[in-house]
Amino acid sequence: MMADTVASPRRSGGRLASIDAMRGLVMLLMTFDHVRGDFTAVAQRLWHGVSVLPANPLELETTTPTFFLMRWVTHLCAPTFVFLAGVSVNFWMLRHGGEHSVGRYLLTRGAMIVGINMILGLHAPFSSTRVLVLGVLWAIGCSMLLLAIVVRLPRTLSLCLALLLVVGHDALRAYMPEGEVVSALWKLAFVRAYFEIPGIGAVYALYTVLPWFGLMWLGHLCGWVFRLEAAQRRRLLPVLGAGCLALFALLRLSDGYGDPTPFMAQSAAWQTMASFVNVEKYPPSLQFSLLTLGVMWLLLAWFERGRRLEFLCVPGRVPLAYYVLHIICIRALATVLTLMPDPVRSASFSASGVVVFSALVFAALYPVCAWIGLWRTGGYRMSGGAPA
Repeated sequence: MMADTVASPRRSGGRLASIDAMRGLVMLLMTFDHVRGDFTAVAQRLWHGVSVLPANPLELETTTPTFFLMRWVTHLCAPTFVFLAGVSVNFWMLRHGGEHSVGRYLLTRGAMIVGINMILGLHAPFSSTRVLVLGVLWAIGCSMLLLAIVVRLPRTLSLCLALLLVVGHDALRAYMPEGEVVSALWKLAFVRAYFEIPGIGAVYALYTVLPWFGLMWLGHLCGWVFRLEAAQRRRLLPVLGAGCLALFALLRLSDGYGDPTPFMAQSAAWQTMASFVNVEKYPPSLQFSLLTLGVMWLLLAWFERGRRLEFLCVPGRVPLAYYVLHIICIRALATVLTLMPDPVRSASFSASGVVVFSALVFAALYPVCAWIGLWRTGGYRMSGGAPA
């Protein structure tokens, strides 16, 4: 077999192994982030705010290099997840007949994902302090519903509007329309917000819709990149990654447009480096999007050259199933660990505990993902000992 053929991503049922590997990496990092987040919340309650797990690991004055890095690397997850969801819609259209059939698919899929968020995002449902968190599934589901409306627009107009959302929403941070209903809708669309509903509970809009929709729309429009020949993709992907990172660095160093928190030199070298990459995720600023998508493009280029870990492709083929299952597992695990004697609890709710239990959750769900993949495809075609 020729070297070029070996290095190129294998296709299975219209899939690209490089995209599946990228999604699998996101699933692994996401598991790490959610274990850290849930364990931190439990530890803060158990030890009344005095815990080795900092409440905000991105707060430079109170965090450490280890905890900052543990949180920061997981920033890759949401924008990659959302962007590649748009790419998947492009692939779906290619396989199933274009704009007419994709509208129904997007409406059905989007409504289902929003419904899943309503179930998983409801905390303390039987308490008066119940809170519905509108998380990444909310953003993805709503983005699919909106994409169903705009998918038939001319490509040039779509590209301009998608870029306007991704690039332009930072200019709207300081604006807030008048009127209770209008301002609430504006917050859901653009600004992270917390709403109290008397007699019902509260809604925490963590993932605002339109900035994330812009990323999904852009991903849909970039689907053509992954339909290029393998050699063309290998040349283009690093250019896209380097271009995004160069533009990010230019904006960051010039204190330019695209993030509400300017880069500032700190007293320690690691804090200065952390300040440089510590950009706003909620909602995703332009600088955040450039940084994370730049890393995504470079990782995809790396996977395209065959330098991927094949085991990542298994959860990467069933990302929604993995997402639902890992949330359930982590919450159950955190509950069980609170009942353990103190030496076990102290070891569990620590940095090393986060790493160990993240690996355990990922490993436990791996065979489940493999089974779901087999069930969906009717069996994997094996090539070189790995799923093709």
